[in-house]
Amino acid sequence: MSLVTIGDLKAYMDITFTVTQERAAIMVLEGLQMELESYLRRPVEVMVFSEDHTIPRHYVATSATPVFFDSADDPSGVDQSGAMLETYIYATRNSPIVEVQSMTSTTPSGTTKALTEGKDFIVRRYGVEIYNGVGADVRIDLIYKAGLDGTDIPYFKLVILRAASREVQNLHDDVVGIKDLETRNVAPLVTGFNESELMSLKRWKRVRI
Repeated sequence: MSLVTIGDLKAYMDITFTVTQERAAIMVLEGLQMELESYLRRPVEVMVFSEDHTIPRHYVATSATPVFFDSADDPSGVDQSGAMLETYIYATRNSPIVEVQSMTSTTPSGTTKALTEGKDFIVRRYGVEIYNGVGADVRIDLIYKAGLDGTDIPYFKLVILRAASREVQNLHDDVVGIKDLETRNVAPLVTGFNESELMSLKRWKRVRI
């Protein structure tokens, strides 16, 4: 599904398309959305994603309550240094997360357990925090919704419309010139987003470590 429809483009350009032109315009819109998502490193629509992840064997969560002191500071005299890893943080490949639909854990022996939000894990914008994760190569299967939404969407649509209208108009002028067998004074074909548009989108770009 495209963020900007062919109807949006027609209204923005105040133009009608032939069947062939409409197909070409749809390809332009889809390509621009893919380019935008590639630049931002995140989806610009809320979509459903499925992924799996294995908790490393070396990870051991010994407590659901963080402990930040060692045996010298612990009034009980018990060494609490192993209690530092109270949750396991898994950063999903897509963000921000809107909703986790389901999450299960599977041990190497094949035991599968459905995890409950609030009890077994907490949803963050860029991942999930899993309580009591055991570092024995436990696999996590996650189905979730993620993507940019809300008040940001109109601006994303406007940027796509600006780029699409330039590209579609240039393609149209070029095709007309070829059909008329004459050279037309048209601007060089420009595709994709220009530098100023990309700079205006930079604040939404996902930073990867």
